[in-house]
Amino acid sequence: MQQLELFDYRTDYLFKLENQIANYFDILKETKEEIQYSEHIEPKKGFAICGMEYEDYIDVKKTNLNGLTYDEILIFLKNSKKEERLERYKKLLKFRNIEFDADLFTWNNNDI
Repeated sequence: MQQLELFDYRTDYLFKLENQIANYFDILKETKEEIQYSEHIEPKKGFAICGMEYEDYIDVKKTNLNGLTYDEILIFLKNSKKEERLERYKKLLKFRNIEFDADLFTWNNNDI
């Protein structure tokens, strides 16, 4: 029987803030096949943007990393100003000819 590797993947929060309006967090994480960086805004119930959550993300398949490691990405992101992090990361990936998926994702959450 083969053992499942469910918990061997890393997750690092680069930013976390909660206020009366929303929860904000930026996260770098890895899955079996990808390294994912995302910036989240989760509005709290009762505000004008209630019911909407936002995620701006960049996903890179591990097979496309061309030698770039999770730790190198983490250090690069930590050394970038929060407001510039997403664009600087995209520029790094383009410079190193690394394919990636990026988008701004918005969805309705009726539970909020």
